[in-house]
Amino acid sequence: MGNEDSLEDVFVAVIRPKSQVSLSSKEYRAKAYEILLKEVPLEGKEKKRKKVLLSTKIKTGGDKSKSILDYVDETIRPISNNQGFIGKRVVHMKKFTIEGDNEEKEASLFVVPVSVKDNSKPVHSPGCPNFYCFQDIMRVCSETSTHFCSITSKMLLALDKWLAEQHTVPHAIPALFRPAPVERVKTNVSNPAYSSEGKLSDEGLHMGYTALEIKSKMMSLEKADMCILNPLYGSDLQYTNRVDKVIINPYFGLGAPDYSKIQIPKREKWQHGPNCENLKSIVPISKVKSKAYHWTNRILHEYKALSTSEGVSKEMHHLQRLFLQNCWDIPTYGAAFFTGQVYTKASASNHKVIRVYVGVNTKGLHLMNMETKVLLISLEYGTFMWQLGHADQYFQIHSGDNKMNFIVHTKQAGLIVKLLMKLSGQMTPNDKGTTDKYAYG
Repeated sequence: MGNEDSLEDVFVAVIRPKSQVSLSSKEYRAKAYEILLKEVPLEGKEKKRKKVLLSTKIKTGGDKSKSILDYVDETIRPISNNQGFIGKRVVHMKKFTIEGDNEEKEASLFVVPVSVKDNSKPVHSPGCPNFYCFQDIMRVCSETSTHFCSITSKMLLALDKWLAEQHTVPHAIPALFRPAPVERVKTNVSNPAYSSEGKLSDEGLHMGYTALEIKSKMMSLEKADMCILNPLYGSDLQYTNRVDKVIINPYFGLGAPDYSKIQIPKREKWQHGPNCENLKSIVPISKVKSKAYHWTNRILHEYKALSTSEGVSKEMHHLQRLFLQNCWDIPTYGAAFFTGQVYTKASASNHKVIRVYVGVNTKGLHLMNMETKVLLISLEYGTFMWQLGHADQYFQIHSGDNKMNFIVHTKQAGLIVKLLMKLSGQMTPNDKGTTDKYAYG
């Protein structure tokens, strides 16, 4: 830990844009900025002068930002009709090694952005710093330049590179020059009983209120010590509270169901009843296997083991097997599903887009409406042919039996076609991923 009362050397680069347009430009131009420099005479050559950055010493353990802003304000007042320039903020850019008295030490460069250049004429004061076009400065700046001190040249070159990098970062430059937090406060009312030495805080925060008006506001605010309004209030920022979609669970809050009242219908009703399609919609999507009986054997094996355990009756095992037998009859059982879009001609003037799931299994190709989960098309191998489209962005299906011809747009078209070829028996394991553009099921 260093001594809080010790001093450290700092250099300050005060920069300002020439116009408001410079802040929104994505391309960096040095001519869009001005930098504050001062001139000092060379040792032994009073007529010759060099330009240097502002520099001072600040306490190591103190408030560095406040110390630097106070120093900049005091330095600039003589050239600004004694108004000063309020710095937006203090940004630490980099540390540099400088040569001291028979030793090397480090000094930090801080960047202080100030407001855009106004049209007021600056006051000329001998020995005081002045703003210079940054592009003109960089034209004559180099490590061995005779116009600048060596450390100033090194820092200016680094500053030019840093500004160029900031322009490549979205919103970095507008954020650098945006109003300081204290400038964004619209109204501030402080209780004079708590102010230091009986003085009010910065006059600028009262926005022209008289003492009587301040007292009235304090009374209306129930004698609050401070009132800070949201600086974004009343701005033109766009927002919306519109809800895109609301889904409510109709069973929420009803508690657990009474399983004793559930009646399982007979097998005949499962096959021919009106709820047969609903049964299909709840079948879980599983990974593709080359032969369906792998799934049946594995599931039967698991349920046989389950039926012999305690607490599971033979009747329950029988019902579970009946359920699985119905699942195996569903065309999309065991399919790998992909997402895509199908364009249908709703009328002579426009087209309708249907988002679909594309299912591929050992039985064939299936299209399911993504929103309603209704099975739209189910084609078995041998009844249709496919063609992979340009850049694997879509594939076309033609079925002579059903007189169907449609295109499915999907980025997974190449994978779907390869899977169709493999599961239809057109691709052997030795093909190693080769895919024909035209193939028949």
